[in-house]
Amino acid sequence: MRARYSAFVVGNIDFLYNTFHPTTRRFQNKNAIEQWAKENKWMQLSILKATFSTVEFEAHYLDATMEVQIHYEKSTFKQQGNLWYYVDGR
Repeated sequence: MRARYSAFVVGNIDFLYNTFHPTTRRFQNKNAIEQWAKENKWMQLSILKATFSTVEFEAHYLDATMEVQIHYEKSTFKQQGNLWYYVDGR
């Protein structure tokens, strides 16, 4: 999760796209990912809870109107070989 958050901070869209699990990657839109990453100023990641395959977190950011926002999510990850992939979040 920290690597994906860092990719949002620096705008590494290819990394974000490529770390989606292969079964869900085709449903992702690189332009939408890039817009979300670049229209916000990412300030802080707080990991609230983690298990073997889930991460519950808050990502603090300033939106386009400079209002502080908190994105809360419980993400699911799946390991394939030595790599972990983002499956989904709610």
